[in-house]
Amino acid sequence: MLELSDDLLRLEPGQIVYLSPLRSGPAAGTWAITVPLAPFSAADRFDPATFCPGIDGPEIIKTAIRGEFIDLPGSNLSALTDRTFDFPINPHAGYIDASIYLGGGHNPVDITRMEFGAAHSQYINVVLHAAFDFTQEGVEIANRSAVLHVNLQFEQLD
Repeated sequence: MLELSDDLLRLEPGQIVYLSPLRSGPAAGTWAITVPLAPFSAADRFDPATFCPGIDGPEIIKTAIRGEFIDLPGSNLSALTDRTFDFPINPHAGYIDASIYLGGGHNPVDITRMEFGAAHSQYINVVLHAAFDFTQEGVEIANRSAVLHVNLQFEQLD
């Protein structure tokens, strides 16, 4: 079973989106994040035992942590600046619906805390406390927790 090392769990700048309450659908008035992992190599994208750092291939894995329906205040970064928010785990009310597609499965990610730094124009630094559950989808990767530091670009969807 693969241990998802920090060498494979390297983050690239991501995106934080506020979905206007004027939109239709259940996501209206909530936030969403996309946090890409730095690409890495595999001999077989469905066999985690072949995953390795670097982009020498023969296959390149590109994936991201995606979180939706995030209940945060406000509609811009100033409402988040220098604040910390805690979230329950799925299936408790208020959890962040997050996952990562890896090893052939959409694996749940419990994001239990978001620590926002100062906003800079259209981006903000965030620390995510996350627990990755690979056993639910039967992927041969050991479950793990991580504290992830990421820079998120802001976008508002009206």
